[in-house]
Amino acid sequence: MSKLTEDLTYDYLSAEAAPTREERIEATYAFGGSCTGLKQGMGQGCTKYNSRKFAQGGGCQLSLALGIVRSFQNVVVVIHGPLGCASNNLGVAGYSKTFRVLKHKPVTDNIWLHTNLDENDVIAGGIDKLREAILYAEQEYRPDAIVVGNSCVPGIIGDDIDSLIDELDGQLSARVVPVHCEGFKSKFVATGYDSAYHGVLKKLVDPIKKYDRTAPEDVDGATADAAERYLHSKTVNLLNVGSTSYGDEVELSRLLKALGLNVRVMPLYASIEEISRIGEAALNISICATHDDYLIGHLKERFGTEYVIDTLPIGIKNTNQWLRVIAKFFKLEDEVEKLIAIENEQLEAALEPFKKVLKGKTVFVGGGETRIFTTAEFYQSLGMKVLGLKPHNFDRFAVPMIDDIDDQEAVIDVAPGQPSEELVVLNRLRPDLYVGHTGANAWVTKLGIPTTPLFGQSFNYMGYSGAFELARKAVRRLQNTAFTKKIGANVALPFRPEWYESNPFDNIKEAQQG
Repeated sequence: MSKLTEDLTYDYLSAEAAPTREERIEATYAFGGSCTGLKQGMGQGCTKYNSRKFAQGGGCQLSLALGIVRSFQNVVVVIHGPLGCASNNLGVAGYSKTFRVLKHKPVTDNIWLHTNLDENDVIAGGIDKLREAILYAEQEYRPDAIVVGNSCVPGIIGDDIDSLIDELDGQLSARVVPVHCEGFKSKFVATGYDSAYHGVLKKLVDPIKKYDRTAPEDVDGATADAAERYLHSKTVNLLNVGSTSYGDEVELSRLLKALGLNVRVMPLYASIEEISRIGEAALNISICATHDDYLIGHLKERFGTEYVIDTLPIGIKNTNQWLRVIAKFFKLEDEVEKLIAIENEQLEAALEPFKKVLKGKTVFVGGGETRIFTTAEFYQSLGMKVLGLKPHNFDRFAVPMIDDIDDQEAVIDVAPGQPSEELVVLNRLRPDLYVGHTGANAWVTKLGIPTTPLFGQSFNYMGYSGAFELARKAVRRLQNTAFTKKIGANVALPFRPEWYESNPFDNIKEAQQG
C-alpha cells in the first residue's frame, strides 16, 4: 500500500451533478461482523448491496457539502430549500469563525441566505426566489463567489438551478457555484463531499496548460525546459478536511518542509483566488480518501497532477509510510529516511511512560474509515487491544487497512449513525476506552465507558507530535474515570434492557451471494 495509488477513472464534470457513491465506488454502509468477514465480503463484491430494515439516523449531504464551501473566504452561501435546511448553519456560525482564528485566516462572518421554499413553491417552483437571492447576494455583499446549495425539495420538484446560473453568467462579478446535494439520491452521506467538489471543479478551478503539470516526456510538443520545470517543482497541495486542526496542519507542513517542499494548505478556509490555482502543483496530498478522492481524481485528469491517497498520517507507522510515498515521488528517499530516523527515535523515547499505562488495555474506535483504522493501529502499537471498530461507511480505500488490526475477529459495525447498534456492541465488549467521532461520546458515557474524541480543532492528532498527543490523551482519560463511572451509575440508558440482549446486527439485510 506504500505507493502512489493506482489511477481511478474520473470523467463526471460534463454532468450537472456528481454521481452517487453507489454508482462510482465500491462501498457499503451496512455490515456487522468481524474484520475477516468484512474483507471477504468486500473481495466478493457482495457487501455493497447490504441494506437495513430500519435506519435510526445518519448525516445530511447538504451539511457535509456546505462544510466545505462555507469555509471559503469572501463567499455567500444561498441555501435553496425549506427553512429547516438552514438550521445547521446557526450551530456552525460561531465555530467557523473560531476555526478561522485557530488557522490564522482572515476572520470573516459566515454569511448565508435562504430561499425559504413553502407549499406554494413546491407546486409553482422556486426558481424566482433563487434568482432574487443570488442577485441580492451580489448587490449586498459583493462576494468573490456565490454558492447555491440545492437541497432535497428543489431536487424533487425539478428546479433547474444550472440553467438559472447559466442565465446569470456574465451579469455578476461573483462566480456562481451550483452544489447538488439532494440527500434522497444516495445512502452515502459522503456523497456530499463529491457534490461540493463537483461545483468547485466546474466553476472555481481555472485551467492551466496541461504539460506544465504532467511529466513532459508524456506530452506531445513539451520542451526540455518544461521537463526541468517539472522535475524541480517542489510545490505540493496539502488537502485539509473539516476534522483537520491547525495543529495538524502545522505538524504535517513541518515534516514536508523538512524535505524541502513548498506546502500550500487548501481548500478549506482558502480564498477563491487560491482555489482557482489548485491545479498549479506537482503533487496533491490527501489525508482522507473519503473526503478527497473525487477532487484529486479530476485534478489528475485535467492537469496531470499526481496524488497520494493511500493512508492517513496518524501514528508512527502510518506517518512513516505517508512521508515515504511523498518522498519517493520527489526522489528524496535518502532525505526522508534520515528525517524518519530522527523523529522516530525522539518519539519512541517520549512514548515509553505511556506504554506502561496502556499495555493490556482495550479500545474501541468509531468514526471515519481511514481515521479509525490508523488510530486503532497506533493504539495497538502502544500495547492496547482493539476490540472493535465502527466506520461510518467502508470502501476500497480502507480494505488494505484491515490487515493492520492484529485480531482479525475484532468486531466491525459499518453504520452511519445507528447508535442503537453501537451501544449494544459496546455494552457487551466493555472496552477500557472508547475513541469516537463528535456526537457519539455522550451516548457511550452513559454506559460508564471512558471516552476521548477522535479529532478536535484545538488539538494535534496527526504526524509525530500528534501521536504523542493521542497517547497522552488516552493515559489521562484512563487515569481519571470517576466522572464516567458516576454518569454510568446514575443516568438511565437510552434503550430498554431487553434491547441490549438482542443481536445488534439483526437489522442488517445481507446481500445474497451468487
